[in-house]
Amino acid sequence: MNDEHLNNEIDITPRQELKGRLRQIEGVTLKHAHRFIIRRWKNLQEVRRHALGWLLLVGLLSLAAMWQTNQTISLYSEEIPSEGATYTEGVFGAVDNLNPIFASTIAERSVARLLFANLLTYDEKGDLVGELAQSWSVEPKENKVYTLTLRPNARWHDGMPVTSKDIIYTFSVIKDADTRSPLYSSWRNIAVEAIDERSVRFILPTPYAPFPNALTIGILPEHILGKLRPSELRNNSYNRTPTVGNGAFTFQDLRALNNERTHHLVRMAANQDYFLGAPKLRRFHLHAYNDRDQLMSAFRSQEVSAVDDISTQQLKTLGTLHDAERSESPLFNGVYAFLKTSNPLLQDLRVRQALQLATDRSKIVNLLDGRVQPVVSPLLPGQIGYRPELRQPDINIARAGELLDAAGWSMGQDGKRTKEGQPLKLQLVTISSGDYPGVAQEVMNQWAKLGVSFDSQLVRADDFQQNVIVPRAYDVLIYEIAIGRDPDVYAYWHSSQTNERGFNLSDYKSAKADDALDSARTRLDNALREAKYRTFIQQWLADVPAIGLYRPSLSYVQTKNITSFRPQPLVDQINRFYNIRYWSSGNEQLHKTL
Repeated sequence: MNDEHLNNEIDITPRQELKGRLRQIEGVTLKHAHRFIIRRWKNLQEVRRHALGWLLLVGLLSLAAMWQTNQTISLYSEEIPSEGATYTEGVFGAVDNLNPIFASTIAERSVARLLFANLLTYDEKGDLVGELAQSWSVEPKENKVYTLTLRPNARWHDGMPVTSKDIIYTFSVIKDADTRSPLYSSWRNIAVEAIDERSVRFILPTPYAPFPNALTIGILPEHILGKLRPSELRNNSYNRTPTVGNGAFTFQDLRALNNERTHHLVRMAANQDYFLGAPKLRRFHLHAYNDRDQLMSAFRSQEVSAVDDISTQQLKTLGTLHDAERSESPLFNGVYAFLKTSNPLLQDLRVRQALQLATDRSKIVNLLDGRVQPVVSPLLPGQIGYRPELRQPDINIARAGELLDAAGWSMGQDGKRTKEGQPLKLQLVTISSGDYPGVAQEVMNQWAKLGVSFDSQLVRADDFQQNVIVPRAYDVLIYEIAIGRDPDVYAYWHSSQTNERGFNLSDYKSAKADDALDSARTRLDNALREAKYRTFIQQWLADVPAIGLYRPSLSYVQTKNITSFRPQPLVDQINRFYNIRYWSSGNEQLHKTL
């Protein structure tokens, strides 16, 4: 082999080896790539598919578990009031005296009801139940002696027990004329005696079936006020700062929030030791306004979260507030057009009948947006003696005109009636606030079609008693009376109540009606009372001493996160607190376990 051949051999062999080695390395690399990258990438893809499958399965199981949990919650849960909240309510009226035996305005009576417990109170059905009283009974023979036993755990806000001394003290000062309580006339002839520390006896001069309803009065602390003379009680500082009560809430303070003193705030805190159970609310703040426009403005600005006792026109303005909820609760009250039968123009029954036949109650109900119910008799549905068939006649203008013609009142060309040159002109008076002005105008418009003329007058509520009721300064009075759950309407229609201190606003006198009212209130047998009240209603309808207009309702407006009383017929406006222990400013879920 020559050198050239050797050199070529030497040159070629390394290149071939290099190529081989490269191919070998490439093969190894491909094997490793396949093993460590491609195969693992495929494995990762498989793992990922499995992982996604597992995640999907877990998600479905979680959704199923959540659905099952929600179903369980809906089946085994209930709404309960959230505790610890502050309830802010706005009411109309002045706040000067918070003592329950003096309180007169809605604002004052509302605060007094929260601070002071009654012997008896009304439940959600309007039936009497015990509050301070654990039990009560009437002596069966003469039906004149009532005995009450107090709850053993009832205590004052300072921890002292409520005893018979407190009951004796409260009614003794009411019965003392020097106290000047508006409750004096109702209690002056009733004796109250202590049997022992927890029992008291009420002795009536004559049987009086509705008497237990009179025991819905706040009780005063003898150990705080007992040393005062009755004449000193009305002006005592306790009446504005009743720091010791026995109700569901305790007094904190009373303050005026503007210079005009038209806005007052009463702050109260929950009584955690209240003998019937602590309220769910922590605080109750009551804002009292002397101006209804201020009241509505406070609700719109969320200064208060609830308002009541507002007019129909104001209710209409709330329609644009999306977070406001409104409820209507019929009251056991009635609005009537009282006809002063002692007036020469109204002594003629035919004139009174004509006015009755010219009254269209349906238009009045429509005027008030259907939030009231028509009144057709001196009693209301749900009361003893009420019968739907015993009712005022429907409107009949033609017949009304015939009655006035027969009574000698002739229609002139000017559309006015006269008799011997005297016009048929009546002085119609009502309160200047709320729905009264609109209702009065509607009544005058209806009666004007008969040819009746009017001198109308609107009087402030604060001046009404002294300037209108006592002097009987009207011919026709449009006014609301409280009839109550038990219909003892003796005060409004018995002839003995026609004096200036009485509330027989029509000066109505009827021996037959008097006898029926006397018997109905002095018999405890409900069947007999029913019969007597039917006799009274029949006589009342025949005599037309007044014209029933409508049964008002409590309009309660609140923000949507509020839980308060449930709408239903109420004995009176203060009865809205019947379930105050369960009020709240929201709801939370309480889950029950199986």
